[in-house]
Amino acid sequence: MILALETSAPRASLAVVDSDGEVLWDRSFETERAHNAVIFEPLKEALEVCKGSLERIAVGLGPGSYAGARVGIAVANGLALSRGVATSGVCSLLAYDTEAVSYGVIGDARRGTFFRATIEERTVISGPDLVEEAELKEWIAKSQYPLFSADLRVVENFSEVSLVYPAASHLGKQATEISSGPEEIPPPLEPIYLRAPYITQAKKKPIGKPFAGR
Repeated sequence: MILALETSAPRASLAVVDSDGEVLWDRSFETERAHNAVIFEPLKEALEVCKGSLERIAVGLGPGSYAGARVGIAVANGLALSRGVATSGVCSLLAYDTEAVSYGVIGDARRGTFFRATIEERTVISGPDLVEEAELKEWIAKSQYPLFSADLRVVENFSEVSLVYPAASHLGKQATEISSGPEEIPPPLEPIYLRAPYITQAKKKPIGKPFAGR
């Protein structure tokens, strides 16, 4: 069985999928930026479903919420180590919860930019890449496929885009198509991040004169 974890969007989900891609159990939950606070209850349920038959853990790598994706990766790494099972990282863009197999995805990349990607037959054929709003509007106008976003701000600003989230059930199905040899070492799980995190350094406090005492 495959345990799938998708935590790169505000709506996170877990699923248990068998080797044929049939979804045996799934559950979703929604938080702002605290998936780590609520993921362990559904995780316990998922592991009960597996009942010692867990063979692999699949986790969504984004792009999306960097912190959210890290939660799924941390859980996957911890379980893999404790249970001695393999892991598979899957691009979250391939796991959007839709019957469509070809579609476009748009995300809010902050600082006035967006990311876009085109999926055909559940395969990324272009992107994800960063664009300004003007270029994004041109891309939207030319798109031949339905457009989805897991960012509410994008949906509110572009009427052509529908709110759809990546789902662990679709992620698990994608993972059944990933094969590795018995001696093949899987690559380390790293989130798909389109730009370096924006981190500011704390201002240095002025150093006063040493206290001389009396």
